[in-house]
Amino acid sequence: MSNAFIRAAAPGVNAQTQAMAFRELSAMIHAGMPLDGALDLAGKGGPFHFRNALMDISAHVSNGQPASEGFAMYSTMFHSVVPAVISSAERTGNLEYAFALLAEFFEDEADLRRTLQNAMIYPGCVTVTAIGAVFILAFMGFMEQTIGIMLIQAVVAIAAFWLALRFRFFQKLVRYVALIIPYFGGIMKQLAVARFCSTFGMMTRAGVPYLEGLEATMPVVQHPLVDHAVQNIYYGIRNGSTVESCIRAQVAFPAIVTNLVGAGEASGSIDDSLIRAGKYLKDDAKHKIANSAKMAGPTMTIVLGIIVALILISFMQGYWKMIWDIVEN
Repeated sequence: MSNAFIRAAAPGVNAQTQAMAFRELSAMIHAGMPLDGALDLAGKGGPFHFRNALMDISAHVSNGQPASEGFAMYSTMFHSVVPAVISSAERTGNLEYAFALLAEFFEDEADLRRTLQNAMIYPGCVTVTAIGAVFILAFMGFMEQTIGIMLIQAVVAIAAFWLALRFRFFQKLVRYVALIIPYFGGIMKQLAVARFCSTFGMMTRAGVPYLEGLEATMPVVQHPLVDHAVQNIYYGIRNGSTVESCIRAQVAFPAIVTNLVGAGEASGSIDDSLIRAGKYLKDDAKHKIANSAKMAGPTMTIVLGIIVALILISFMQGYWKMIWDIVEN
C-alpha cells in the first residue's frame, strides 16, 4: 500500500487535538527548536495516526521540503486553511505566529463544538432513560415483546446513524436536511457566515493574498447559500472590486459584517474587522443555542411524562392481564 494512499485515507482528528498540537508547535518554535524537531515532538497526546502524520511531516521537512506541502498531503486530516497559512508564514519567516493563529482557530472550533454537545446532554439523558425503561419492562413481561424488539431496532438504527456521521458525504447530507428546519437553519447559516469571517480574517492577518485566502476558506463554510456568496466575492475581487463592495452585494451576509468590513477596509485593518464580526456572530449563535437548550428542558420533561404515562398504561394492561389469567386458571 503506497504512502500516498495512506495519507489520503487518514481519518480526521478533532479540533481540540489540533489546537493543542499547533499551540505546542508555536511554543517550541518560540523557544528556538528546529521545525522538524518540533513536529516530531508535537501531538504526543493525540491519536496514533495523528502522531504518525506529524512524524511523517517532520521527515518531509528534514529532507528540505516545505512543511506546508507536508500538511497538504494529509488533506483528510488537516483543513485546507492549515497549509495555506503555513505556506504564507514560510514566505514571511513567521511560523511561530502562524501556528499560534491556527491554535486560536481550532480552539474556537472546539469551544463551539462543546457548546453544541452541552446543549444535547439533557435531551440525550432523557431519551436514554426512556429507552432503558421500556426495554426493562418489555424484558420483564409487563409490555409486549414486540415493543422490545422495536426498541432494539431503534437502538441499532441510532448506532448506524452515528457511525454514518463519520463519513463526509453523510455529514453533508444531514447538514443539508438540517438547513430546512425553522430557526435552527438560521443558526446554521449564521455559523457559516461566522466561520467565513473568522477564517478569512485569520488568513488575511497571516499575510495570505485575498484570492488564495478565499480559495482556502470556501471548504470551511459548509452552507450552500453562503458558499455561493463566497464564490461571488472571489470573482468580484478577482475582477478588481473591493472586499467591502463584494460582501455588501451578497444578501447572505448581515449588515454588521458589511459595516465592519467597510470600516476595516477604510482604516487598513480588515483582518481585525473580519475576526471581530466572526466572533460576534459566533457568540450570538452560541447564545441562541444555549437558549434552545433551556427550552429543551421543559419540552423533554413533557415528552418524558407522556412516555411514562404510556409505560404505566402498558404496565397496568399487562398486570391486569396476568391477574385475569390466574383467575381463569
